[in-house]
Amino acid sequence: TISPRAAHLAQVHLGITVPVLALTLVAFAARVRVRVFPSWRVRADDWLIALGFASAITDWALLMVGIITTPGSISSEHALYATKLSYFAVAVWGLTMVTVKTSICLTLLRIPQARVITISLYVVMVFQILYFTLNTMYTFTKCRPLRAAWASTTAGGRCVDPSIDVIVSNVGSGVNITTDLFLSLAPMFILWNLRRPLRERILVCILTGIGLIASLATIRKMMIMKEWGRGGNLWEFAMSISTWTVLEQFMGILAACSPSLKGPIQKLLARYGVLLTRYDNNISFITIP
Repeated sequence: TISPRAAHLAQVHLGITVPVLALTLVAFAARVRVRVFPSWRVRADDWLIALGFASAITDWALLMVGIITTPGSISSEHALYATKLSYFAVAVWGLTMVTVKTSICLTLLRIPQARVITISLYVVMVFQILYFTLNTMYTFTKCRPLRAAWASTTAGGRCVDPSIDVIVSNVGSGVNITTDLFLSLAPMFILWNLRRPLRERILVCILTGIGLIASLATIRKMMIMKEWGRGGNLWEFAMSISTWTVLEQFMGILAACSPSLKGPIQKLLARYGVLLTRYDNNISFITIP
């Protein structure tokens, strides 16, 4: 049964994720334009962010099956189907996070910087790939047969203790919060030291700082996960977790692509007499060969 609160949370989910998806699409399109025109400069980080964006949209679509905006009863078949897709969405979420963060690392590695930051970026990539691999293995091996993960009535089904899920979730949240913070703050330190006008550096730091919102989404999701299994309406919990999960992915992609919006924003400000630089408005670390 979908409670009135669960239906409201589903409406909130749509009201938040659809506009953020549209904004992320604009930033992604701006990145593609910068990397393709006037000359082809697409590299591994660009292909990875494209894969991450496709993965994030897939995850959003999988979770949409369970987004029901009207209270009332639903069939057991629909509930089971929605639970099954949300389970596979966990693996898709992992793919999104590893591709987006690896893309950001590769982008930052193109910029001259201190050796300690270079090493840290490689460490982040290794940790993200390792976490993605282990978390995916856990997701598809914690229940036997696999169907028992979303159908508790499966004959002979066995799953690990729920407390293990909590531990795995907390470890994942810790990894993502740490890497989100690093990948949001590192560009600020790197770009702040570039010989660019102060106003321009402030704008770029604000754009890259969008990734901090992804960290807040991860923290909020972790807080909700701690309440999972302590009573209450599970569908309501699922709606909240879905919203923060999608927001976490889209904000990460938006942060990775947002520097491409620097040029259009500077041109818009210039129309009102606000000049950020006397040089090329299109320069940003996204445009570095």
